Amino acid sequence: MESTAQRTSRIASEDAGAHSAYAHAQDFFNGLATYSIEPTKIGNFYVFERTPHGQLCTSAKTMEEAQAQIESWKNTELKNGYRKS
Repeated sequence: MESTAQRTSRIASEDAGAHSAYAHAQDFFNGLATYSIEPTKIGNFYVFERTPHGQLCTSAKTMEEAQAQIESWKNTELKNGYRKS
């Protein structure tokens, strides 16, 4: 069973995460996102979308997959559950 202190801490953490996701989405829709592709030690690639309030990261097996992921992120209408309007 969850204590009052644990519940309060969990709710605060969830609220902070939701605010961060919203701020990242707002930054994205305001054109503040940057993208990068970084090689891993095992020959794959990390793909990043960064804004002042957060980042997304995924992996790709090829450079083509990584570039396709970036294009997908750039063209999305829904970011972290939020729409531009």
